[in-house]
Amino acid sequence: MKTCILIICMLHILSYRLFAQQTDTASYYQQLEEKYQRLKDSTSRLSPFIPAVSSVLVNHRQLELNFFASIISANNYRDDDGHLGDLNVRQTYLYRTLQATYGVSKHARFNVGIDVNIVMGRIDQDRNSSIFKVFDTDVEGNSKSARAITSVAARIRWRPLRRNYNFTIQSSAIFPTGISRAKQQVLGYNQFFLLTQFLYNQPLSERLFLFSQLGLQYGFERDNTPAAFFSPISLYLSYLIPRKTIPFILFNYIPMFMKDNSWSYSRYTMQLGGGLQYQITRRLLINGFYANDIKGKNYPDFNTYSLSLRYVLH
Repeated sequence: MKTCILIICMLHILSYRLFAQQTDTASYYQQLEEKYQRLKDSTSRLSPFIPAVSSVLVNHRQLELNFFASIISANNYRDDDGHLGDLNVRQTYLYRTLQATYGVSKHARFNVGIDVNIVMGRIDQDRNSSIFKVFDTDVEGNSKSARAITSVAARIRWRPLRRNYNFTIQSSAIFPTGISRAKQQVLGYNQFFLLTQFLYNQPLSERLFLFSQLGLQYGFERDNTPAAFFSPISLYLSYLIPRKTIPFILFNYIPMFMKDNSWSYSRYTMQLGGGLQYQITRRLLINGFYANDIKGKNYPDFNTYSLSLRYVLH
């Protein structure tokens, strides 16, 4: 954890020094916003608890529609010492988020939105089964399958600094839909979450930039579910190939804190991956990436495949 914090600090110090050489004017930031708007759309599904992200502020009366889909699958598990062992089953989940965001302020500083989160899950007794069996509801033996609309979120996205187009804050209140106990055994517990995400886009050169994201998510205690706190950190290093293509690499660190009698740092995972983003038209964007858990504690060794589409209605 100390190593990760040190790396993040060094990257931000380096990016600050490079960027400090640029002219700090409102018109310059406006040019950056236009030039790097596509780049700031990098998406991230950090874990089953964290919805994907778009960091762009849409203009007054514009409507942004996002569709995020991620398949995560694992048949290995890292124990309390971080050692990788056989999970004896295959866990596969398909997370989908339908997101609508509307611009309510004339100066594009404040957006409101709603998210609908849908999950399909399968715990397959055959650890070598295909990840695509998550679409199959037929089960045998000890296998389990479930699907449901698991939560609905009310969300705001805003730019707190008037002349800074690089910094965005997004906050959500995530309401569970109340799925049955049988489905909870596969999809997870019903829990109310508050989530805030701090998003910063730092140009390093004409084509290279660093996108960083810090999330703070608190899950409230409920019946059979203890209180939980997650603080995922993400870094994206992206390169613009004019005029529409952006390859990127990503790093995620997700510490997870649980409260039983007292708070404990019980689980974490680190993910490394890469992807590609392409601007199909001025209004339509597609983004896809792959990530793998490279280190962790009390957490499955997930492979993650993600795809997102973004469309803006004027």
